[in-house]
Amino acid sequence: MNTARATPLPSNTPRALVLSGARVAIDPGHALRAVLLLRNGKIEAILPGDEPPAGLLDFGDRIDLKDHLILPGLINVHDHLHFGLFPKLGRGPYPSWREWGNDIYRPQEPPLRALLEIPKETRLWWGILRNLLSGSTTVCHHDRTHPLLSDPAIPLTVHSAFGWAHSLDDLDWKERYARTPDAWPFIVHCAEGLDGRSRREAAKFKRGARLDDRAVFVHAVGIPRRDWLVLRAAGVWIVWCPTSNLHILGRTLRRDLLLTYPSIALGSDSPISAAGDLLDELQAARAMYDLPPELLYRMVTTRAARLLRLPPQYGSIASGGPADLLVVRDSGLTPSDCLATLSRADIAAVLHQGSVSVASSEFRRQQDGLLQVLNGSVARHGCRWHVAVPPDVLAIQTPIGCEAKTAEFTEVTNQ
Repeated sequence: MNTARATPLPSNTPRALVLSGARVAIDPGHALRAVLLLRNGKIEAILPGDEPPAGLLDFGDRIDLKDHLILPGLINVHDHLHFGLFPKLGRGPYPSWREWGNDIYRPQEPPLRALLEIPKETRLWWGILRNLLSGSTTVCHHDRTHPLLSDPAIPLTVHSAFGWAHSLDDLDWKERYARTPDAWPFIVHCAEGLDGRSRREAAKFKRGARLDDRAVFVHAVGIPRRDWLVLRAAGVWIVWCPTSNLHILGRTLRRDLLLTYPSIALGSDSPISAAGDLLDELQAARAMYDLPPELLYRMVTTRAARLLRLPPQYGSIASGGPADLLVVRDSGLTPSDCLATLSRADIAAVLHQGSVSVASSEFRRQQDGLLQVLNGSVARHGCRWHVAVPPDVLAIQTPIGCEAKTAEFTEVTNQ
């Protein structure tokens, strides 16, 4: 975390938001008392101490965050936002995603028939909301884009600078890979199964494309043990979605692999297969394997940013970086320990590009006039949230699939 001294600002400088009184995460193991100056969607300055320097509030509105910890906004490297309203589907385990897909795709039957009648834009909004309520400020939507997702007014960043195919079953996946700019990752579901066909997919990718750090394999549960050294040497990235793997396949990646493979980030997948959202995946990962909190923290911050090839400041709190922040009650723990044990009730607010996009009812009352723009509210996870989401979207009552579900965390793969 870079700090800077306050300097006089011209009188015509746009008003800023000043966050004071909180501890600020500088890395997974450390947090310092600091004041954040946010302007134009960026962190303009990080100033040591609890109180803003004299004169700074002449150019900004202050939010007092005493007894809070500020974390970087989380980065969700894998979701399918248009399924944000859907329930979990299917009764696994299945040999692969193919059998699961054939089993669940019944568009003329409930619940899919009614859900598919809801406009896609509304369903995308619920996918956005699902991410916001988990503290995510950047998400990778692994599907066709939609005009809504590039609208600068939506309250999180939907990353779009990547090439993709759904799977290696897509007949044009090689052409899609060839069209992907060299600076972008190429993301594909790979080895999402335990059958022979799935186990051969990493080799299939290698025959048709390049194994390097542009390649991103989502799930990868079926990759044979002998292939992991090859993938590691090539720098291939892996997206881990543990509760989705368990629901569909009854297996997920091994603990020793998660501890030693350097290029794994965590994704939520969608509610048609996962337990809930990105926080649920963090909790599942900890419940299954008791992974080090520092590793889990990096899987949803700096590692996730590197996988998506985001600018260097993403996934951390740094001067000049995005003002994407997760504000939580301060339990006195390290940032990574706090995130690993975070409950929904501990989340106070989420800021995207310097604007509050989610606030708990208690936090909104405390800040009063500053957050009146959050005039929509929704009850989820036993809490009420005020959100920057259109009221007509929130008018849909009790959306299916938004509540977290209890998952079984018992099976692991014998790769």
